Amino acid sequence: MSSASIGYFGPYRLLNVVNTGQSSRLWQAYDDQNRKFVGIKTLLDQYTKQKDQIQILKWEYDVASKFSHPKLIHVFEFGWYQKTPYLAMEWFSAPNLKMWINRGYTQYCTYLPKLMPQMVEALFYLHQQGWVHRDVKPDNFLFNNESGEMKLIDFALARRIAKGLAKLFAMKSKTQGTASYMSPEQIRGLPPSQQADIYSLGCTFYELLTTRLPFAGESMSDLLNKHLAMLPPPVSQRNKNITPEFVAILKMMLAKKPEDRPKSTDELLKMIHGVRIFRRSPIPEDVV
Repeated sequence: MSSASIGYFGPYRLLNVVNTGQSSRLWQAYDDQNRKFVGIKTLLDQYTKQKDQIQILKWEYDVASKFSHPKLIHVFEFGWYQKTPYLAMEWFSAPNLKMWINRGYTQYCTYLPKLMPQMVEALFYLHQQGWVHRDVKPDNFLFNNESGEMKLIDFALARRIAKGLAKLFAMKSKTQGTASYMSPEQIRGLPPSQQADIYSLGCTFYELLTTRLPFAGESMSDLLNKHLAMLPPPVSQRNKNITPEFVAILKMMLAKKPEDRPKSTDELLKMIHGVRIFRRSPIPEDVV
């Protein structure tokens, strides 16, 4: 059976495709035995025999299955069905934040004061467990505006935080991530740290507040060089309703040097809880 077919996939009944990425597809499915909806992630047909893609899927299970937190999606199974590998995870019915941004600023802006701290909390838990996400971006946060719940997803690029001697002797790694949100040190292939995720979260916050990315490039090289050397236009220039206190926090998050950013997501969470994001209730005219 093709991985793109509606029908039974092992014990799960595939209902509809939720999202299709570069190498995988996410389905909404139903577990008849346990009487609950689940999410099923499968590789696209052309990748089901590629060892590196199978290993990435297995790695995501190995990492994510260790976590137990209400703000992280729970991945509970890695399996095979008719030579197609898959992940089974909890079903969380919500658009990702990139979809919210594409709907327009007014569709989500009033939720940001409660949503942004939740995003930091999710990363704080991940970092407490000794892991760095390495692909923090709007696409990897699901948000249900009716319940106010949020989930961090996709741990395929997650790596252990390098500490002590391991950090000193760590070899440069392959540059991985999403270019529009990648920290300077991640671009350089340096050991993963909390500060790299904080930078990427800063890019995500910037986009949520302005509906625009901090940097745009004519090429991949141009975009990465801007992350390495340039400062983005001040967020207050693109959204006049942001408080000076939050502008200062965002500026710290987007600092080029890791040591100039908040030292941890714990510290960042305390900073965010201590300030207002908006001067007043947001309106469409705020974003220019």
